[in-house]
Amino acid sequence: MNTDEVIQAIATALEAPDLKLDDQGCARLRVDDTIDVNFEASRSSHLLHVYCTLGPVPTDDRERTFEQLLTANLFGADTGGATLAIDAGFNEIVLCTDIGNHGWTAELILSRLQRFIDAALGWRERFAAPQAADALPLSRNEVPASSGTFLAV
Repeated sequence: MNTDEVIQAIATALEAPDLKLDDQGCARLRVDDTIDVNFEASRSSHLLHVYCTLGPVPTDDRERTFEQLLTANLFGADTGGATLAIDAGFNEIVLCTDIGNHGWTAELILSRLQRFIDAALGWRERFAAPQAADALPLSRNEVPASSGTFLAV
């Protein structure tokens, strides 16, 4: 599949016939009137970049925000396999991933896209809601010894 065929498969499955790459190789899909999922054909490979802006980088408590982003990226556990990043040019937090098109089936592409959308919606919700300081997950070094899941040496 080339990138146009990947977009066509997504458009067909999501019943979004207007979803097409423009002359610059870009397309946008609005999801739940909440997020815009952007698609951009890679100029150097046969990949489709997928990304979504989650919100501005906060001016306060940046260290805590950056810790949350890095923690979530570990093994893709809280990102659906995508990556949280900072777009310094726009000062925004972005969730991004790539969708391959060599040997990928439509089912695999849609599964990857659905995981991305679920993660984006979840992160958008997290950034929109005020969070208590004690809501942050514990770091590996702060796990109580009584948890039984780590061996203290």
